Amino acid sequence: MKKKTYIFMLSDTDRKRHEHMSQKGKIMNFVVQYETLIEKKWVPIVRYDNAHGYAHKDLLKPGGGKEKIFLGIGDLNQALTFADKDVNENWKRYKNRYLWRMKK
Repeated sequence: MKKKTYIFMLSDTDRKRHEHMSQKGKIMNFVVQYETLIEKKWVPIVRYDNAHGYAHKDLLKPGGGKEKIFLGIGDLNQALTFADKDVNENWKRYKNRYLWRMKK
């Protein structure tokens, strides 16, 4: 299997980490994670993966905990494409939600 890892800077304090393993063009495992810099530490805000045998999204909460959302996409190539696109388009919304929850 081939493993590829990328880090894409979305701003000076925001990045997307993309990792996947493929075999003959088929995605076997993946992680797409949006992270923001808070107090000089990269903090994960949202993570897509298939770690539990199915594609899902984890919305991470300040102080620990997460909300797991099943994607309902069986094809991991499609799930990876969806995850990448969602983070690219919505990272600011995820960041604002996380920061709002930190103030509560």
